[in-house]
Amino acid sequence: MIVAEWQGDRFEVLKKYRIPLRLGTDVFHDGKISEPTLKLAEKCFQDFADINKKMKVVKCRAVATSATREAGNKQDFLNRIKSNTNINLEIIDGTVEAKLIYEAVKHHVDLRRKQVLLIDVGGGSVEITHSDNGVIKSTQSFQLGTVRLLEHLQNRKMNEANIRIALGDLLKPVVEFFDKNLSGLAMDFAVGTGGNMECMARLKAQLLLEVANESLLTSELGKILEKLLLIPIRNRITHFGLREDRADVIVPATAVVEAILRQAGVDKMLVPGVGLRDGLLYSMI
Repeated sequence: MIVAEWQGDRFEVLKKYRIPLRLGTDVFHDGKISEPTLKLAEKCFQDFADINKKMKVVKCRAVATSATREAGNKQDFLNRIKSNTNINLEIIDGTVEAKLIYEAVKHHVDLRRKQVLLIDVGGGSVEITHSDNGVIKSTQSFQLGTVRLLEHLQNRKMNEANIRIALGDLLKPVVEFFDKNLSGLAMDFAVGTGGNMECMARLKAQLLLEVANESLLTSELGKILEKLLLIPIRNRITHFGLREDRADVIVPATAVVEAILRQAGVDKMLVPGVGLRDGLLYSMI
């Protein structure tokens, strides 16, 4: 959740909240959201409703993405949130999700006169968007989210050390997207959004002892991945300050981003620190 105030030409962010639910852990395994997770979600949205009241929020927009799109009991989920919190939770498809993220990015990165690839990594899906001179030319959602990839590894009885092998099975739709939409084009750079991307940027300083900034080289992502694979999940939490719900997904996140950049022939990715939440704000102006 993000709470902000519109100042006439810009947003002043007042507060950000994050509650890890991982709806996808249930959905990608059983096809629906479990009762314990539904109860956690209700509590989460009750907290959000209390924040709305406390901070005198006058306009609220709430969206659900990949995991909810696929949940067999999604309507029950939406109804329970509405009846318990009076928040209308809307399900958006991958294209709408990508466009909202694009809206946030274009306010922070100059996309004019550039060929740019936007990559957003979530738990259930990865959205890839091609921007040409500040205009969206193509966008597609792929089932390559981090929680989904962990489930894929478990189903194949593989561990995270095999992540590149597992990805090899799943990248064909991405390659086809690039062949269809990017053939003969050279990307100037990529833009990465989402919490995993911001975590990678921090790990660049921690693991590679490079100056922390808002950019990553594709070669640096490969090095970060190799080092992460040598560090047990528990140590990622204690030694590098990663949250427990980030420490396991950061490996598939890094692997999938590195693979996408290599497939697209992109050497550099900017990480502006914005994402879907920010795009939702701009959609409500």
